[in-house]
Amino acid sequence: MNFWESPRKRKRVLRWSALVLIIPVAWIAWHFSTPGNPRNANGPEIPNYIQPKASPFTAAEKQEVHPVLAQFIRNAVARDAGGDVAKAWDVAGPDLREGLSRSEWDSGDIPVVPYPAANHGLGDWSYVKYSYTDTVGLEVFVFPQPGSGYSAMTADAEVFKDKNGKWYVNYWLPEKFHGPPALSAAQKKAELKAAKAAAAAAAKHPKATRVAAPSTPNPDAARARGLWWAVPIGVLALIIFGPLIAMLVIWLRNKREQRRFMRSA
Repeated sequence: MNFWESPRKRKRVLRWSALVLIIPVAWIAWHFSTPGNPRNANGPEIPNYIQPKASPFTAAEKQEVHPVLAQFIRNAVARDAGGDVAKAWDVAGPDLREGLSRSEWDSGDIPVVPYPAANHGLGDWSYVKYSYTDTVGLEVFVFPQPGSGYSAMTADAEVFKDKNGKWYVNYWLPEKFHGPPALSAAQKKAELKAAKAAAAAAAKHPKATRVAAPSTPNPDAARARGLWWAVPIGVLALIIFGPLIAMLVIWLRNKREQRRFMRSA
């Protein structure tokens, strides 16, 4: 007897095909619906979390924060450009100092990215991101030193006030660079001189300055690079649609056998 002509075997294959289809679908549903570890940021909730109370960032608080932020930028951020990283310890918050001893901090191995900040304009924030009773989030705009080759920078900063009313910088992370790099007068003069020399050479020898023809893209290489996604999609399609196709074939054969039985009866 042919395998597909046995109703018992067809039912057995149908049950196993359904089981093979249910397992990957159930795993995918469980994997993407799990709430995650409660300790992680993507957990469903933070235990014992209390929403901080919003509070305006007053003009008096700005005057108190500005010198603290300026001292932090001068010594912790611009430490390679005349700053003293040891002096930043007094204005660094516990989150930045966590896991570091005073000697380790003074050695310069701190969780702050160095940047050659200029002495002017330290601590000028673009806007206040959030403001609570004792914590303020700021976007800080910092200028680079002339000739450093750096562009102006904005950074995310958070300052907080302890029980004694003293402010500390508890978080600092560069966010974005803006504009061209800062060049010294000598660097600007050298660039201008090089540009004039190149223009003079092009005027003397116009035929020698030809624009290079753009390279012709290889369509076969582009197609080959684009086929990387075909393998996982093919495997996924085989896992999902393979049992479905088998179930459909068995169902059609059962219907055909049923019609044949009815005709013979």
